[in-house]
Amino acid sequence: MLLAAAAFPAALLLAAAGQGLGATLAGCRWLGVAVPLDRQVWALVEEPVVRFAALARAWPYWLGSLLLPAAVAGLAIPLLPRPRSLAAELATLQAAWAAAVAALAVEPLLDRTDGHLVRFLQFRGLDPRLAWGVPALAAVLAAPAALRLLALAREGRPRPTRAQRVGVVLLHLAAPAAAWAATVALAGGAPARPAAAAAGGPVAVALALAWRGFPPRLPHRFRPPSWRSAVAASLAAAAAWAAVAVAGRPLPDGRRAGVLWAETGPRNNVRPWIAARTLPWTTRGRGR
Repeated sequence: MLLAAAAFPAALLLAAAGQGLGATLAGCRWLGVAVPLDRQVWALVEEPVVRFAALARAWPYWLGSLLLPAAVAGLAIPLLPRPRSLAAELATLQAAWAAAVAALAVEPLLDRTDGHLVRFLQFRGLDPRLAWGVPALAAVLAAPAALRLLALAREGRPRPTRAQRVGVVLLHLAAPAAAWAATVALAGGAPARPAAAAAGGPVAVALALAWRGFPPRLPHRFRPPSWRSAVAASLAAAAAWAAVAVAGRPLPDGRRAGVLWAETGPRNNVRPWIAARTLPWTTRGRGR
C-alpha cells in the first residue's frame, strides 16, 4: 500500500514529464509543470511560434502525457532491469498499474473541453468522444501488472482458491484505484463520474484475470521485503505527494498551483486557472 501511495501521484508527474519531453522534441522550451489532482496535468512551455498548438508537428506536445505513461504501463514489467526482490517487483508493478489507471484511464477524461487529447482531436476535425479510446487502451495495458501480481502471489500459496486470487487483486490493485478515484472526486468538489467509470476498466480486467486463473509460477524466488524497503517506500510516497501539493494544490477562485523554473515569454501556455510560481532558486518569471 505504501508503494501504491507513491506510484499514483508519481503517475501525474510522469504524465507531465511526458508532455514536457514531447513539447521539447516539438521545439518548445519547457518552463515548469502543474499537476492538479482534478484537472489534467500541464507541462508549462514557451511555444516557438504563434498557434503552435494547431500545427501538425505539435502532436508530441499533445500526446506526450499519454505516450510516456503507456510505455511505463506496458513495458516496465517485462523490460525494466531490477533486483530479484519482492519490494522491487511490487514497486514496478504498482508503477505500471498507476500509470495505466491514473495517467491513461482517468486523466484524459478530467477535462473534456481543454484536455490534451480532446484538443488534439479537435484540431484535426475528429470527434472528441474518441478520447474514450485511451481508457480502453489503459484496460489492456493494465494486464501485465495484474498478471505479475497473480504470479507473485503464488510464492505464498502455490494453489490458491478463486476467492484468494480475487482477494489479492482487490487488495493490491482495486483498492488503490478506488482510493485514487475518490481522491480525484474530492479534490474537484464533485463526483468525477466519467473518470471514475474509466478507472473501473483496468480493475475489471484484473478481476477477470484473477477469476480465470493464475499465470505460470515465476521460475525464481525473490528476497522478502525489509524494513529498509518500507522506509524507502514511505519516503517515496511523501516526496510524490509533496510534489503534487506544491505544483497542483487547490487555490482560491478555482485555481490550481503550478511551478516555473524559467522565465515565461509572450507565447507561454500557462492556463488562466494555473497560478504558477517561480521556484526561488531560479530567475524570476512572469507566470500568470
